[in-house]
Amino acid sequence: MNRLFASALLALGLVAILENANAAQQHVAALGKRFSTPEVRIASKEMVIFINQDKVVHQVFSTTEGLRFNLKRLPPGAASGVRFTKRGVAEVRCAIHRDMHMKVVVE
Repeated sequence: MNRLFASALLALGLVAILENANAAQQHVAALGKRFSTPEVRIASKEMVIFINQDKVVHQVFSTTEGLRFNLKRLPPGAASGVRFTKRGVAEVRCAIHRDMHMKVVVE
């Protein structure tokens, strides 16, 4: 896949995520090999958008029971969202950078 096509696909995915007007959203950036906040609080059915503003790839995930997700590899400039439908506290990490961690509190 050429880079232009891959970039267009990423941009279209980001637009689709950000234009979802029916759902509340929180944005969390990955920058400097850290998350922009140690914790976000959301209501059930809200979405958290993880945006890679770093110069390196990140792999954001949670193995918390009932709140599991894995965004795979997020290259620089990419974004991906997770809709949380169950209450609880998701421990979120980056599989590549051990010091990256945060919590998503779903109320």
